[in-house]
Amino acid sequence: MSTATTYYPYIAVIGDIKDSRNLGHRKANQQKFTKTLARLNHVYQKDIAAQFTVSMGDAFQGLLKDASHLMVMLFELELSLAPIELRIGIGLGDIETELNTENSLLNDGSSYHRARAMIEQIERSEKQYEQCYSNILLSTGEQAVHYEKLINTIFSLESVIKTKWTERQKEIIRTYLANEKNQYMTAEALNIGQSSVNKALNSAEFYTFNNSLITLQNVINEL
Repeated sequence: MSTATTYYPYIAVIGDIKDSRNLGHRKANQQKFTKTLARLNHVYQKDIAAQFTVSMGDAFQGLLKDASHLMVMLFELELSLAPIELRIGIGLGDIETELNTENSLLNDGSSYHRARAMIEQIERSEKQYEQCYSNILLSTGEQAVHYEKLINTIFSLESVIKTKWTERQKEIIRTYLANEKNQYMTAEALNIGQSSVNKALNSAEFYTFNNSLITLQNVINEL
């Protein structure tokens, strides 16, 4: 990941569960959380520099060496954990400690500092009026400020779309993605009509949302 002026060797991803103290079925949700992160570590192992690790029960962090699947990875994470809501901070930068590939909690550096700062910014925005809100924010350390503003603006618009999804729409989207984005296969898996799948995807503005994911990934790939 490079441009003529900037190079980011690592991408830290830090997240936590919103309102985790108010969640019911804590044991089941904890198992779901751990299982989902383990799946990410397996499926995207070639992209990962340090495995995604649970911290403090309701938070996680990981380190990537390749951001080319970042948006798909984060979207899969959110869908898999629904209805649990996440805050996610992304920091592009370096690490100053010796790289520990098995436990991301043992690593530190500018990438992690920037990701944590984004989590704090999200938390502040939740408590303020007339504040642009997003559940995902990215920081480049102001080294690519125009890209950063563009990316975070799209994240904010995506958050508006996601917050309007019903649990049924999330289920249909999740099944649609698991079935090669084929409406007929999705309908068969859910035992509903193809027209119902099409209606749900359109009412959820899924195609607009998916296009924004692709655009975001393309912009991030240029950093």
